[in-house]
Amino acid sequence: MPKHALVTGAGTGIGRAIARELAKAGYDVALHCNASRDGAESAAAEIRALGRRAEVYQADLSDLAAIDGMFEAFRKDLERLDLFVNNAGITLLAPFLEMTPEAFDKNYAVDFRAPYFCMQKAAKMMVEQGNGNIVAIASNNAYCQFACASAYAAMKAGLVKMVRSIGLEMAKYGIRVNAIAPGWTDTGAARLDAKESTYYKIPLRRWVQPEEVGQAVLFFDSPAAASITGVTLVMDGGAQLLSDKGEKYGFEK
Repeated sequence: MPKHALVTGAGTGIGRAIARELAKAGYDVALHCNASRDGAESAAAEIRALGRRAEVYQADLSDLAAIDGMFEAFRKDLERLDLFVNNAGITLLAPFLEMTPEAFDKNYAVDFRAPYFCMQKAAKMMVEQGNGNIVAIASNNAYCQFACASAYAAMKAGLVKMVRSIGLEMAKYGIRVNAIAPGWTDTGAARLDAKESTYYKIPLRRWVQPEEVGQAVLFFDSPAAASITGVTLVMDGGAQLLSDKGEKYGFEK
């Protein structure tokens, strides 16, 4: 019997790649989207072409009622939740002195509150079943200090702490909870800089490929990770390691 997974924010970028990697590994996948319905439907078609089942749910996760509706639809369609991947998020950046309450609240609603209650709903299903795994997608902003990211980074740091706390509480049910914190990821998003312009702050001088995050999710849901919970895997080419200019470590300019 195939495993069943639900991936939020699966219409574009990292979420879409995670859904595709899961399908390639034999999972039936439910894809959540909000503004990227066309992308989610396209990804679902790719998954079905691989011979796997795919469902698409559109929901604004800043609305707690919409979270409830998404999980109700998932339970009706796929019945069992083996893996929940909380990937959905937004990146609203502004200098600290210019951050508005409206932008702060939106960051909080999508990047902190929504993951909390999505993981709660997923965990309740898994407790009923007797097992399951949860993986949250955070960011290396939780560990690095970048300009204009005071609100966004705080939410991602909170998510890392959240995973540790939830992982502890869920261990008695056999449910593991982990996180992945990517750095610059080659999603093609318009907001990203040119790759080469960022290499001075990435020791490995490469961006994460979205499918690599999907493969890391698969690792966390594999027997090889049976003793791992409450952990955040940072995937950023070593960017969080730097405290000085690259040439100070012997890297070329």
